Amino acid sequence: MGAGATKTVIKVAQAVGLEEKKEEKRPVLPGEVEKSIAMGRSGLIRNQKKAVINLYRLSRDSDRVRNQIVEEGGLLPLIQMYRSKSSEVQLLSLKTLGQLATTSNNRSKLHENGAVVPLLEGLKHKKYEVRETSVWAIGNLAEYDEARIRMVAEGATPGLIKFLNEGTKENSLDAELIGLKAVLELSQHPKNHTRMVRDNILPTIFDIVHSPLKSNKHKALAMKTLAQLSQHEQNHKRIKDLGESTGIRRIIALCGYYDDAVRIHAAATVENLAQNNQLSGELVDLGVLTPLKEMLKTQKHHCVLRSVKAMQALAKDSENQKLIVKENLIPHLLKKAHCGVDEIEEAVTLTLALLAQNSVNRPKLMFHGGFKPLIYNMEYGKTEGIKEEAKKVVANLFKLPGAKRNELVRKAADKFKGGMAAGGGDTYGGYGGGGGGYGGGGGGGRPKGG
Repeated sequence: MGAGATKTVIKVAQAVGLEEKKEEKRPVLPGEVEKSIAMGRSGLIRNQKKAVINLYRLSRDSDRVRNQIVEEGGLLPLIQMYRSKSSEVQLLSLKTLGQLATTSNNRSKLHENGAVVPLLEGLKHKKYEVRETSVWAIGNLAEYDEARIRMVAEGATPGLIKFLNEGTKENSLDAELIGLKAVLELSQHPKNHTRMVRDNILPTIFDIVHSPLKSNKHKALAMKTLAQLSQHEQNHKRIKDLGESTGIRRIIALCGYYDDAVRIHAAATVENLAQNNQLSGELVDLGVLTPLKEMLKTQKHHCVLRSVKAMQALAKDSENQKLIVKENLIPHLLKKAHCGVDEIEEAVTLTLALLAQNSVNRPKLMFHGGFKPLIYNMEYGKTEGIKEEAKKVVANLFKLPGAKRNELVRKAADKFKGGMAAGGGDTYGGYGGGGGGYGGGGGGGRPKGG
């Protein structure tokens, strides 16, 4: 079929309504914004319809026009038009408010002028399309911190939960993505974490993550929200108690999920839960180190970072320190100690420093060369905190007088920096020998420890 014939078919299809016509972008005429706002102040429904249709079209033009609508006083008429007796006017007023909220400059003004109220009321509207529009507008406005706090405090979470659980429309999966984005935006503020969990958001989040009917986009948004909510320690018990107390096991299983966008947020959740002394040991006992090890072995930096961060949090527990080393994770950590990503290298160094606190681990750290990145960071660490942490650990690993130790450290760090690991084997071997004697003492106590 030729290009001319194709155009004819499309025109015919549009004429009979089988294909939607593409909306032609009309230029914004001088004075058009002001006239539309003035008409929106009318109490007549026909005037309100004309005004809101025009304002909605104008709000989709550009940031400049959206700013103009707000600056010319368009917010109050739009908020009042949500009270209109016409459901069409109500819908378009919410759509316009949502469009205005896509411009960052307008969000504080929307919040200050009372736009939160119609958005929250829209969640309870009898028409699904109005509810969906309200959810979308909430997601846009929730990018402003003060609005986030207010919307959760005034009951946005129950309405969003109900919307996510509807799932009766043909496009419900797309609508759920809009709902999940709104929930995620609201969860970005620490003050909302406990309130959202009290409002019972967790079961809905877990259902989406584990549903075979949801896409990886759905699961990633849900998992990212869970990682946010798990930052607050008061929520840890509720997360653990989910699904007849299988919450921890489920999160561990998600660390091994095939999609990176899901498992990195599962690992972030583990990192947050590990701050809880009671859950830290339970996470390791239930096998979290296995999927974290697999993440660590990948070449994907975002997966490696989340894995190391989770291990660093787990390694604050003395018993976990031994189990991490027993899992043979030191060689894998060392491979990432000079990967070229500062954040990963710093996390590896801090994790090794924690592992070295346990005397049982020191012989294995010496054997695998775990002191090398610590020595390097004593001399060339990017922050004073890293340098000090490395010094503490090396002081324990090498029982040498301060001046002699510092000279050896300087020489070893220079060799490590120069990429002469092979040539520096004798130097490291000498350290290993000195440490071996020290480690032997630690090793003597190892069977007693279990």
